[in-house]
Amino acid sequence: MEVEKRTMVNGGMKLPIGYRFHPTDQELILHYLLPKAFASPLPSSIIPVFDVFSTHPLTFPGDQEENKRYFFCKKRSEVSSNAHRIKISSGDGYWKPTRKEREIIACGRRVGIRRTLAFYETNKSSSKCNKTRWSMTEYCLAGFASTKVSGDWAVYNVYERKVSKGRRQRKSSGRFDEEELSCIDFTIGSDHETGPPPPSPPTSADESGSII
Repeated sequence: MEVEKRTMVNGGMKLPIGYRFHPTDQELILHYLLPKAFASPLPSSIIPVFDVFSTHPLTFPGDQEENKRYFFCKKRSEVSSNAHRIKISSGDGYWKPTRKEREIIACGRRVGIRRTLAFYETNKSSSKCNKTRWSMTEYCLAGFASTKVSGDWAVYNVYERKVSKGRRQRKSSGRFDEEELSCIDFTIGSDHETGPPPPSPPTSADESGSII
């Protein structure tokens, strides 16, 4: 129990330095989501239960420095006015599917489906919602794995998409960003010359052996 307390960060589990939770789709479905749906023991308590539709992704629990965070959450009903405007309401906006569903196959059988959703946050100055860099992948049970389960559980892999290199360069207009400057531990003066320093002049010694 004390070990878990030492590895908890912001309400989520933090792995030791050098470790990463990087399961395959099949492992996530068969070893985590399926036991969770059947209320069976899990191989690890690394995935917390959290309602990902209740608040902005910035406030999600866990280590903010991790590129990907996983959560167990009950699926939410979708609102749709037509086939192209499917969205899931959230407290600060909504999540919208961006790609088609993909099947997850294990041992030649269909065990799950996955899809990607993008987060649109509410614009306080207008009634529109702006698309953000926040995305998450939804993993659900399917096929034989979805029969006679306890509740409509899913696993959500939440992450923030990085700005492309070309877009970052255009944004900075050839200048360093503040974040990049904060990572530099040395400064280069404009009056420094490039290339190796000039050689030192030869030394000579007088009769007493002192260097002149």
